Amino acid sequence: MAKDNNVMLATGVPGIPKLMSDNYNKLSSYNITMNMYWGNNGSQWKLYENGQVILVQNLVDNSPAAQTATTAFTSKEDGTYVYKCELINSFGVTPSEEVTVNVGATNDGSGIIISGVDAPGQSMYQFSIDQTSQDYSLTVNGPTAPVFSIATNNSSVISCQLINGSTLRIKGLKAGRASLKISDTVSGRTRFVGVRVKTTDGKIPGMPEYLSIGSVSQDVIGDLDFWQDFQDDSTNKRMDIRYIYLNGGPIKGWRTWTDTDGGREESFINESLKLGMVPFFVYYNIPDMGESYELDKQHIEDEVYMQGYYKDLKFTLDMIGKLAKDETIGFVMEPDFLGYMMQNSGQRPANIVAKTSAVYSSGVLDSTTDPAFPDTLVGLVSSINYMISRYAPNAYFGWQFNLWASTGITVAIPASGIMHLTDTMGISQGRAAIAAEAKEIAKYYLEAGITSYGAKFISIDKYGYDAGSTSPMNPAQSKWFWNADHWNNYLLFSKTLHEEAKLPVVLWQLPVGHINTSLASNPYDKSGVFPDLTNTSNNYEDSAPVFFLGDTFKVDDGVRLDYFSTNQGQDPKITVSGNQVKWESHMKEAADAGVVSVLFGAGINDSTNGVGSPPTDKYWWISQAQQYFKSLT
Repeated sequence: MAKDNNVMLATGVPGIPKLMSDNYNKLSSYNITMNMYWGNNGSQWKLYENGQVILVQNLVDNSPAAQTATTAFTSKEDGTYVYKCELINSFGVTPSEEVTVNVGATNDGSGIIISGVDAPGQSMYQFSIDQTSQDYSLTVNGPTAPVFSIATNNSSVISCQLINGSTLRIKGLKAGRASLKISDTVSGRTRFVGVRVKTTDGKIPGMPEYLSIGSVSQDVIGDLDFWQDFQDDSTNKRMDIRYIYLNGGPIKGWRTWTDTDGGREESFINESLKLGMVPFFVYYNIPDMGESYELDKQHIEDEVYMQGYYKDLKFTLDMIGKLAKDETIGFVMEPDFLGYMMQNSGQRPANIVAKTSAVYSSGVLDSTTDPAFPDTLVGLVSSINYMISRYAPNAYFGWQFNLWASTGITVAIPASGIMHLTDTMGISQGRAAIAAEAKEIAKYYLEAGITSYGAKFISIDKYGYDAGSTSPMNPAQSKWFWNADHWNNYLLFSKTLHEEAKLPVVLWQLPVGHINTSLASNPYDKSGVFPDLTNTSNNYEDSAPVFFLGDTFKVDDGVRLDYFSTNQGQDPKITVSGNQVKWESHMKEAADAGVVSVLFGAGINDSTNGVGSPPTDKYWWISQAQQYFKSLT
């Protein structure tokens, strides 16, 4: 027989309720749960938020068993929320202790308030200033006599100082982004907040005007501690862009990986803005937990799968509008997908079937008011671009090209890959062949619609696994351990695609491992020397950052010396003196090839990592990146 909910079993005042929150990442959606573990039950519970009653709810009396109730919060504004509850029955009222929930990236419990920036009860994670000097009063909720200290990770964009101990003076030096680190040495509290300096005509800055650098980064303690280490010397952690993968598909993908739906995206945007970096997402959801031509083909032909795909993309874009507002957000769209289609389908994009109709049947677009997109690969790519432009107009997005997309249209491509054509054909003939094949690759991608609806760039990959994982002692046998000729071939490939697509280039997923034995000065070690990479898991060599950022390295092995000294293209920035090889920075040459951003980072978990506490490359990559930034001033 069912229990009569009106029967009171309690014989006294309710037991003590305990409030709990599941909001561990300061997200905008969370649950507040009341638990009373044993004793007299309540017939009602009352929940307070910041002193105001927000919920009164009847309960079932199952005394003396445990009693629980949960209420959900969604889309909460950034701020600090203090909750308490009361458990009530006819014998009396029993209150709980308070629980504090911080929502928003800067609501980290620091209690540090910037007057004129923070609204009551709300802490901002980014604010904008003109290229002038502005004073702000600093206070702390808690200590009566705070002792502040401040620092920035980008002194070329802002200068900051303390006046009379509690006045923060910030001067905007030029358009761009920086982060402020504000600490109270009395309480030990620290706050990070992003600062955008507007252009001289008062506009919000977009992408950096110089060739920018970015890094892969997770919202884990080791990575965040790494970026939050602001210094005024070569150990600083300035960076322009921070990127992360949104992947796994619409069934058990990235939206399900946190306690709150979409928490991965929300946390990443907020933490990036706090650090003065442009958030980039590598959107990788046509495949799910694996990837192949067959899997991609299966998914784009599946109406139900594509309905989920379009809904997830809409969710992603809506969250950007809510959190980022007028901030630039980057998207590298669907790596490898178009490469698989070109390499394996045997068909042009207009003849490849894709269930683009799912964008309408999912309710994401309206077939009567939005454009009509055909059920083809062209329709699929164009519909995605249209959605991004419509729902996230500040997005900076582009599609990724693969070096391996073509099996060879104008020239036979060796097993070692297109960049190695100059090894056998010579520099002049080989580079002409690379450019011709790049044009054919560009033609296919352009037919697929990648530049439609306001796409801002094209992206070009380089195999994301550090090349020292194969044949490090004889790099000529490695497909990916390139010498300077191969890297200049890569820039030619990039320049050709740039000219064909008429869009700037973002280089993505360049490895961070360097060539042993580096002669660069190590600011993290008293010996001044970087240790060699061991060419084992998470510690492999590569030549990518050496080519772009520059280094001098000593090579005692004759085979390696011959290989890394190779310079058939007569690059004046490659010089050799005895067993020392010098590769000067090629950032200018990259910019001349149409490159606007170089995004470094481990492609798989086994790769060398330039981020972490400590990074597995022992700080070589970040040190060279800081040298590049210094060269810009």
